[in-house]
Amino acid sequence: MFRSLICSAVLSSILLTLPALAQEPADNTAQADDSFQAQDIGTLQAELARVEAERQRLADQLDGGAQGERVEQLQTENQQLRNDNQAARLDAQARLIKQQQRWFLIGGLSVAASTLMGFVLARMGRQKRREWLN
Repeated sequence: MFRSLICSAVLSSILLTLPALAQEPADNTAQADDSFQAQDIGTLQAELARVEAERQRLADQLDGGAQGERVEQLQTENQQLRNDNQAARLDAQARLIKQQQRWFLIGGLSVAASTLMGFVLARMGRQKRREWLN
């Protein structure tokens, strides 16, 4: 009987300590997770500060006078190129119209010359025929 009391006492003490043992590693894991999260937060905050400083530097550089002058120079050059392009298009269109007018004139003169030659040759042919008939 004494043995059964000792066995039941040992068994009950084991059963009572098992949940406590099971919670200890969870507490250690939770503490480890907390420390990793703290490190991650610190790393992310440092990264955020670096990115924010880079953004501010780029914004200042964009607002800076050197970039503004360069942008203005490029806009002026772009406008000049647009004007040159428009002038070249107008010049090309004028040359095309002039060429079309030239071909129209050549065609009209060809028709007029061939009609005149036809009348002249036809009249000369009639005179020769009349001579043969007489």
